[in-house]
Amino acid sequence: MMGDERPQPPLPRAEPRIRVLHDDVTEDSYGWLRDRENPDVRAYLEAENSYAEQATAHLAELKAELIAEIEGRQPSEGAPPAFQVGPFEYFQRPEPGLSHPAWWRRHMAGDSAELVLDPNAIPGAEVFYSLGVFEPSDDGRYIAFSFDVIGDENYELTVLDMETGRDVWRDSRRAGRAVWAADNQTLFFTRERADRRRHDQIVRLDIKVGHSEVVFEEANERLEVLVRRSDSGAWLFLDLLTTSDISASVQRGAAEVWCLPAGDPGGQWRRILARELGYESFVEHWEDTFLFRVNDNGPYWRLVRAPIGDPSRSRWEEVVPHRAGVTLEEVHVLEQHLVVLEREGLRPRLVSRDGGGRVGATIAPDEPSCTLTVGLSAGGRHYSVARHPFRGSKLTYSVSSFVTPDTFVEHDLVHDCSVVLHQVRIPGYDATKYVATVVMAEAEDGVQVPISLVARRDRAGPGPVLLNVYGCYGITRWPSFFSWPSYMAKRLSLLDRGVAFGIVHVRGGGELGRPWHEAATRDRKLVTHTDLIVAAEGLVERGIATRDGLVIEGQSAGGGVVLATAALRPDLFRAVLAEVPLADILDTEMDFTMPYAIQETAEYGDPHIADEYRYLRSYDPYYNLSADRPLPPTYVDNAIDDGQVLHYQPARYVAERRSCAADRDPELVFRTRTVGGHSGASHGPGVAEESAFRMAWALDQLRRASC
Repeated sequence: MMGDERPQPPLPRAEPRIRVLHDDVTEDSYGWLRDRENPDVRAYLEAENSYAEQATAHLAELKAELIAEIEGRQPSEGAPPAFQVGPFEYFQRPEPGLSHPAWWRRHMAGDSAELVLDPNAIPGAEVFYSLGVFEPSDDGRYIAFSFDVIGDENYELTVLDMETGRDVWRDSRRAGRAVWAADNQTLFFTRERADRRRHDQIVRLDIKVGHSEVVFEEANERLEVLVRRSDSGAWLFLDLLTTSDISASVQRGAAEVWCLPAGDPGGQWRRILARELGYESFVEHWEDTFLFRVNDNGPYWRLVRAPIGDPSRSRWEEVVPHRAGVTLEEVHVLEQHLVVLEREGLRPRLVSRDGGGRVGATIAPDEPSCTLTVGLSAGGRHYSVARHPFRGSKLTYSVSSFVTPDTFVEHDLVHDCSVVLHQVRIPGYDATKYVATVVMAEAEDGVQVPISLVARRDRAGPGPVLLNVYGCYGITRWPSFFSWPSYMAKRLSLLDRGVAFGIVHVRGGGELGRPWHEAATRDRKLVTHTDLIVAAEGLVERGIATRDGLVIEGQSAGGGVVLATAALRPDLFRAVLAEVPLADILDTEMDFTMPYAIQETAEYGDPHIADEYRYLRSYDPYYNLSADRPLPPTYVDNAIDDGQVLHYQPARYVAERRSCAADRDPELVFRTRTVGGHSGASHGPGVAEESAFRMAWALDQLRRASC
């Protein structure tokens, strides 16, 4: 719609509130949007949804095309390989007409398959469903699983008795990681207290007597707890994790570690690494030693081993030294093999060693940048344990990238040979039509910023480019075919229309190790934004992108990054996609009852400190909106049940931005999801619709730029 036919954007009422802090005056007119039960709040969000539909009505045909393409790329056959726990192998089996694949198991002796868990039978799962954990006991008698049917990420933990087919225990909806002890009746799991947004309790549950008790509680608000079991199954570990660095989703380094024999779940936990030492470690068990992946000698980690009876530092024996630029990311143990996942630059590799430390098989995917995952698991928001047979020499891993759909491989470490167990098949997909590369851009201080990039092989450059960014908390973002942020099964529709797609690995993320994160925190956080700017400019200079064809996209904290970066250089970007953005960083950190607020002070600085307040204030997306600073066309969304970025954080940004523009900024589109949370719809038509809407909007902005 153009000219007089265009609908009028909504504008909620303003209720100004003045705050004076560190001699700085700020005004917030839309704090009242916090009350989600207020009918006026609902009315405003509905009005914005209505405007978004009207303003994009001309894209209906394109959106329908995109939805059909996305749905046509659903995997045509098969499911990931089964993983083994004790005498059973567990696997998923999709059923036609059902929203979610069910979990089944089969005895390794070859019995017929037995149904374990059908998510379709859980009340509410027809609307939204997310798995938290799925953990069978060693003997298969019990299955511990957790789920969320709202989208607020508060997971309810349930224990199923496979002998009776009944649920025998349930916990409140705040459960996290769960692991079984070796006695097949004791479950340990993490839990949030009702007044906190982190897991700070370890609960021990004796399922046969139905008794649970808190056995560990962490009072330090900058630490959270995690419980896990060693690859060997012989030990339980309790990790105290710092909330300032979450660079590893699987094996985060802990400031403090406790251990307990898995066969003695009622015993006394023993501390083997004290937080006062000042470094972090991930501990594993191998043979008669504990392995420590530790950053005491440098930020890229090294690997040492020590006797179980005395694992003090004086007994440490180095296995893999610290090497600058080579990040030792994970440690995996088989009975006679030690395997480390390390990454040099953006390239990962798996390196195996025997008991004497001698290097054996090395596995290096032929990809410039990719996701490499060791083991098989049920996945889930809180991560079910990745499994590979401990007693043997075969390691299972998977590779996924911009051009390679998820491929599961079994590698024989003795004979150094591999066999593909399963590769996801996409109807009509031809990988040879696309090419993935890594492009470097030079930052203002001379540092080379990598960009993982993919396009059609026959694309004639320069052309439009969509750049995704995160760049916070040390989190890594790698190319993959089905997972965020790539979603290539969806983004192929962009590539086929001449748009290249890239992930900018800006500082503040963890892709190049701990120093990469620390280079853009607190009073250096603007480096994240300037890295994105030089990456965009670098693609233009190289003839890959056109100056009027750059779209930037970020989700959550990354959404805050793109909003702030667009404000710094509104001339550089044609459009901005900000999904559930952290749009009001300053206010979030002023209120420690907000989700992750304390964690975020380590990232952005503490606004209660004058100098840190002023620095943060200089780029905060919400408090830097003004009538004399026009911004690029922007798409913003939120979710009413989001448990991370609360619904009103993006809503306040949109309302304030509209109030700053005489015409209410008609190129700003805002949508609120009423189903699903931070990550959007879990299944059904909504999954394709959300992606298709964003892509159609971005393609329209690029088309209008070229007219």
